[in-house]
Amino acid sequence: MSQVAEIQYYHHGRFRVAGGVLPDAITAYQTFGDPKNPVIVFPTCYGGKLDSQSYMVGEDKVLDPRKYYVVTFALFSNGESSSPSNTPAPYNGPYFPTITYEDNIRAQYTVLTQKLGVKKVFCVIGFSMGAQQAYYWSVMYPDFLERYIPICGSARTSPHNKCFLEGPKAALSASKDFQDGHYKSTPQHGIRAFGRAYSAWAYSQAWFAKKGYLFDGKYTNLNDFLREDWEGGFLEGWDANDLLTLLNTWQMGDVSLVRGGSYFTDCLGAIKARGLIMPCKKDLYFPPEDSQNEMKFLNNAKLVIIDSEWGHMAGGGSNVRDDEFIQAEYYHHGRFKVAGGILPDAVTAYRTYGDPNNDKVIVFPTCYGAKLALGSQEYLVGEGKALDPNKYFVVTFALFCNGESSSPSNTPAPYGGPYFPFVSYEDNIRAQHAVLTKHLGVRKVFCVVGFSMGGQQAYHWPVVFPDFVQRFVSICSSARTSPHNQCFLEGPKAAMLASKDFADGHYQSTPHHGIRAFGRVYSAWAYGQTWFREYKYLMDGEYPDLNSFIRERWEGGYVNNWDANDMIALLNTWQKGDISIIRDGGDYEKALKSIKAKGLIMPSKTDLYFPVSPLPSGSANPQDVAFITEKIAEFLQAP
Repeated sequence: MSQVAEIQYYHHGRFRVAGGVLPDAITAYQTFGDPKNPVIVFPTCYGGKLDSQSYMVGEDKVLDPRKYYVVTFALFSNGESSSPSNTPAPYNGPYFPTITYEDNIRAQYTVLTQKLGVKKVFCVIGFSMGAQQAYYWSVMYPDFLERYIPICGSARTSPHNKCFLEGPKAALSASKDFQDGHYKSTPQHGIRAFGRAYSAWAYSQAWFAKKGYLFDGKYTNLNDFLREDWEGGFLEGWDANDLLTLLNTWQMGDVSLVRGGSYFTDCLGAIKARGLIMPCKKDLYFPPEDSQNEMKFLNNAKLVIIDSEWGHMAGGGSNVRDDEFIQAEYYHHGRFKVAGGILPDAVTAYRTYGDPNNDKVIVFPTCYGAKLALGSQEYLVGEGKALDPNKYFVVTFALFCNGESSSPSNTPAPYGGPYFPFVSYEDNIRAQHAVLTKHLGVRKVFCVVGFSMGGQQAYHWPVVFPDFVQRFVSICSSARTSPHNQCFLEGPKAAMLASKDFADGHYQSTPHHGIRAFGRVYSAWAYGQTWFREYKYLMDGEYPDLNSFIRERWEGGYVNNWDANDMIALLNTWQKGDISIIRDGGDYEKALKSIKAKGLIMPSKTDLYFPVSPLPSGSANPQDVAFITEKIAEFLQAP
């Protein structure tokens, strides 16, 4: 649910800026939530108005006003805060002074401290120009800010980025109706040219190749998309002088200028706040290479790359999948012991749904092949579903090695790639417990629900923390990985390890041969023989034959979303699952009998690797999801 809040205006009075002075500078802002909660600052980006921030702010969104006090700020020159379009003479229109990021942050700081009484900011999060502001905050007020999250942005606007911006700037400035900024009516030709010159940079080439601009039938061709989204978007909401002045702020971005021309690398190295740096893999003007270079000098930051064809727009609420990826939350454990050694800065990714004050807490961890960003848990989470956020406070967790929590693919040297230590189920449960108790303030878990590897975690929870969990639901799983299950997993593992491009885990590009072979070996185990016999793999006409099903669902599913070392490391966790090794010295029966929590065990009659064991698996089809939902609802509502 998105939130609606009144736009407020803070009058600074006479306010110095980089290009001179504003006699009565105004900062527009909105607030959401209780001022007693941790403070989140979420400033606008280029093209952004305050109402554009709603994709992240609201109940059950990452910036949930029930958990945080969220303050959104409008940049100077965006048409809401002081801008060429709303400032009276003598500083109106083309006479509006140059504004820097530093000017914006000083103004925002004033609103927070003098108007809202904020003593400390928990986190600044921003996309694009908002991301650059997040960097500036951490440099300008190092003791005021605890964390920062730049999404599709950089600490300094690169030469290439500046060059790209010269294109739309020139298109507008040279237009026949712009009149050097002295236009009397909207310069239609200039703004339309501006939008067209900008548009190709916002998305990747692959996005255009797949005709993403048609937006599932919303537009009939490329020109319709340009006319409505890019010409219309700027014509309806933006003044031409505002566009150019704000663009100049962007072009001048460089955190090292804040400290009197200090070295860029020293400036990054001096940042105290903890950072989460999130570039998009196919961003054309804030490319991930810029972020990777910055990571060499940041001492307390984690890099998470958004793997999306949406390019720069992946970070701005343009599509559901990327929103899900971005809005996963991350808890940093610091130095964390695991079964195979140590993780210097272990990270657990999670999402929350519902009211955190609800004492009925549901934990729903991922399984093999699942990611929070792919919406893997949503078949059971949502209004009217088994795990309804109106009834429960639901916390979904990503397993270590799934590519979202600490994994071979996202852990820096010396523990990256094939050097990532072995992680057990117990390690995962301890990490999840830490997030619940230390970060979310949970004192008791009403129920742990899990499918497959999630089901094995559901078994492990009441063994590792017997007095913390009241109930557990294990779907298509077991408390110990059987010898047959271990043996089946050796097949896809061997196919990957023996492939010509896996290179013992030291591959420099995606090992397509290995991952495709892994998927083909695995695929036959995931369904019962009857399912194949009845041609269910055609998926009601979605696929013409078996090979197309395997190619798209199994090869494509892993190639597009998974790292090979992550797949092997996570599989090792699965193979070594056994609740009895935690505290009962291998006595499996004793371990099972010691469980205090009330359990609902739901195996599938046709499961080949977690046999009775009347369900196929997970979210595979609506009938089974309905059955699972019904039984879980009955179990949760029982006394």
